[in-house]
Amino acid sequence: MVFSAFNLYTTYASTRNTIDLTIGYQAISVAQNAIESFDISTYEDSLTNHSVHKDIIETQLNEIKQYLGAKNVYIIEPDAGEQLTIKAASTLNSEKKQTEVCCELSKELEKQFAKKRAFFIRTEDNSNKSLISSVIPLLGNDGMYMGSLVVESKLGTAEEITKEVMRRNIPFFIINGLFVLFSLTIFIAFQIWYRKEVSTQVGDAEETYQSEFQSMLQTMRAIRHDFLNHIQVIQGLMKIGREDRAFEYVNSLTSEVETMELPVTIKNPALYILVQSKWVRAQNEKVDMHLYVDDHLFKHIHTIDLIKIFSNLIDNAFDATLIGSESERFINIEARVIQNQYIFKVENIGPTIPKDHLNKIFETGFSTKPEKRGVPRGDGLSIVKQVVHKYGGTINVQSNKNSTTFEVKIPFKS
Repeated sequence: MVFSAFNLYTTYASTRNTIDLTIGYQAISVAQNAIESFDISTYEDSLTNHSVHKDIIETQLNEIKQYLGAKNVYIIEPDAGEQLTIKAASTLNSEKKQTEVCCELSKELEKQFAKKRAFFIRTEDNSNKSLISSVIPLLGNDGMYMGSLVVESKLGTAEEITKEVMRRNIPFFIINGLFVLFSLTIFIAFQIWYRKEVSTQVGDAEETYQSEFQSMLQTMRAIRHDFLNHIQVIQGLMKIGREDRAFEYVNSLTSEVETMELPVTIKNPALYILVQSKWVRAQNEKVDMHLYVDDHLFKHIHTIDLIKIFSNLIDNAFDATLIGSESERFINIEARVIQNQYIFKVENIGPTIPKDHLNKIFETGFSTKPEKRGVPRGDGLSIVKQVVHKYGGTINVQSNKNSTTFEVKIPFKS
């Protein structure tokens, strides 16, 4: 808005300056045409005999004044010290002759004065009214410089033209103002939408990470419980003097701890943390988990969306496979990049999803799991579907008596 106000001001100033220049150059042109009737020879003679031709020169200056509608018309000439003096001038009115103090030379005129250059300046008279002074050199018949003719014109016409131009530009100013208001409205609307979108994203991220935190916390509790049991066993073996058995037991624990480390390298930090937590959970709950992740950052999908897809699909896979016995617990996780397309796959051994439920499992609130008090059900797959559609991808599910597989395909531009 400040910029627009400045733009309007500069437009007004530029228009006013253009009008002044136009009137100034027009005044010079008109004055040059008017003085063609000026008797140069008579004025040249008056320089040597001023009193003889004074009335003739004044009459000619009055004619120019009347013809141009000027306020004052006079002739100036620099003296030996380059100080400007008035040599002749038009009369103030028809009754009273011009005196020596009729016209005051402005400092701007003295500053810009040049003998053989036509120019104009904008000045103010004693009543603070604007004037345009056109200065035109007078050359004798032999081409010698004899002085400069000054025509002082009122700038009322310029003011009227300026007002008229401004009046005609009112629609432009209104349109410009409306454009500013429209831009401001768009900006505010965008800010509101952006804050709402950020709030939604933060809420989704917090919900996802809270869920993962609770899962990790549960896993840590299980590890702590097992750790206390292991310490008690080692302590008991040491008390009965079976250091050899205690050593063997510690070695077996070392091997078990090593299995907690991921067998694959995952470049995406958030995906690495998620899979690591799920891997630890799989080890604690005796789930045979297989992992295959391409050496890729998956940067063409937002991290929070990547986590939403895998966390919900993997959690569903755990819920399904934990129903069976330990020998049948199996989850396979894949994240591949094939021809500008992400392919995410989560497979598990567990109960078969009925065919009449395959189209319903992605609906919000629909779930095949038994309800638990205080635990919402049926939102995970609907969230996955929303994320997949956001990127123009597809999600397919296949379920039979052996396994259930969810496959997500998301295209991207390289």
